[in-house]
Amino acid sequence: MKQVVFPQKKVTSFLKSHFVLAMLDIMDDNTPSEYGYIGVPTFYIISPEGKKIGRILGGMSADNFIKKLKEKLSKK
Repeated sequence: MKQVVFPQKKVTSFLKSHFVLAMLDIMDDNTPSEYGYIGVPTFYIISPEGKKIGRILGGMSADNFIKKLKEKLSKK
């Protein structure tokens, strides 16, 4: 995802216009326990108030990733 999907302009544009991004490395960072992971990568969508809106598991194509993000945003 980091090397193939995120660099794509459509993904970068969508992410920057809808989210504040943060990336944690589960091997190097102190990941808060409430944001555990089942697999890598795991993406959390969190509201400005800190509420978990959704979680996306696994790697996927750029179009599928954007689709899943839109689904999570529509459930806010």
